[in-house]
Amino acid sequence: MNKQGKCYKCGGFIAVSEAEDAVICPFCGKAIVVEKAIRSYTAETPPEPQKPQKPPVNDAFFVVVTGVLISCSGFTETDIRIPDGVEAIGDAAFQGMNNIRTVHLPAGVKAIGSSAFSGCRHLESISIPEGVETVDRDAFNGCIHLKSVRFPDSITRMEAGALTGCTALESVNIPARIESLPWRIFEGCTSLRSVTIPKPVTTIEDSAFAECTALEEVKFACQEAGDVPATGVRRIGMNAFQNCKKLSRLELPETLEYIGNQAFRGCESLRRLTIPANVKAIYPLAFADCAHLESVTLAGDTELYKGSNPYKYGENAATFHNCPRLHEVSFTNLQKHFWAFTAYMKALEPMHMKNGKCRHCGGSFEGWSVKICSVCNTPKDY
Repeated sequence: MNKQGKCYKCGGFIAVSEAEDAVICPFCGKAIVVEKAIRSYTAETPPEPQKPQKPPVNDAFFVVVTGVLISCSGFTETDIRIPDGVEAIGDAAFQGMNNIRTVHLPAGVKAIGSSAFSGCRHLESISIPEGVETVDRDAFNGCIHLKSVRFPDSITRMEAGALTGCTALESVNIPARIESLPWRIFEGCTSLRSVTIPKPVTTIEDSAFAECTALEEVKFACQEAGDVPATGVRRIGMNAFQNCKKLSRLELPETLEYIGNQAFRGCESLRRLTIPANVKAIYPLAFADCAHLESVTLAGDTELYKGSNPYKYGENAATFHNCPRLHEVSFTNLQKHFWAFTAYMKALEPMHMKNGKCRHCGGSFEGWSVKICSVCNTPKDY
C-alpha cells in the first residue's frame, strides 16, 4: 500500500510502499528508509483542522416507553432531534426547557401531548411532519420566541391553549381538517397579523383570539365559493376576538348563527360591519368599545340580548355600548332593539322630540293624562 513520504535528505515529497524497507529518492538519487520517510512527512505536515461540529443529541438523552417520549435530559442542548421510532411526545416532556431553540420531529409521530413544549421560552422553530393528528392542551403555551409554525393537514384535533401566549408568533396556518378552534388557542399572540379560518371549522370557542392586538384581518375560507356554503363557522364564542385592536377587515360568513358575549369588544379599528341574515342571536356587549365603528347593517331578523347580570355585564350591556361614532344603522327591528345602539339613538333624539315621539326609541305615546311610550314604556318627560 502506497503512502505519502518525504525524503529526509533533500526534502522532496515522494510516494513510498510500506512493503519495502528502502527506496531510491527520485530527486537526489540517494537511498532512504521508507519508515523514516513516512515519519518525516507526518512530522512536517500537521493534519488539517476540522471544523467544530456540535454532536446531535444522543438517544441516551431520551426516555421512550412503548413509542411515547416521556422526558429528555439534554438540558444544555439547543438543537433537539428526536429519534426515529417515537410515535408520541408525552405530556410535559420538554416543559420549561429554556435551552431549546429548534426541534425536529421524525416521521411517525402522531400526537404532541399536553404541555409538551410549554414554557420553552427560547424555542424559535419546530418541524412538524405530515402524519401528526393531535396537538394537545397547552402544547406550546408560553413559547415567546416562536415566530412561525407550519401545521400539517393531517392534524384533526387541536386542544385548548395550544399556542396561548406565543407573543412572537407572526405566521401560523390552521390545519384544513380542523372543525373547532378551542378555548384560548391563540390568546395573547400579540404579533399575529392575519389568519384564515378553514371551511370545516364550525365553532370559534371562547377567547380563541383574545388579546391578539396586532391582528388586522380574519378570512373565512367558506366565503370563497361566493354562494352560501354548506359548511362554515356557525358560532363565535364569548371574548373570541376581544381587544383585537387593529382588526379592520372583517367579513362575517353567511353561515354564522350566534355571536357570543363581548366577542368583538375593543376592536377599535372596525369601521363598517354587516351582520349576515342567518345570525339568530347576538349576546351582550358583543361589539362594545369599538370606538371607530361608524356603520352597522343587520341583514336579518337578529335577536339582540341585553343580559340581566349587572356583575357580569355592568349597568349597560348594550350590544354597541361605547361606540361613539356609530351614527349609521340599518336594521328592520331597530325600534325593538333601540337600547343596543346607544350613540345612534342619542343622535336621533332631537328628531324624535320634534316629531312628538319617544326621545329614547322613537315610539308613539299612549294615554291622555300620562303619556307612556308604546315601545319602551318610558313616560314622556319633555
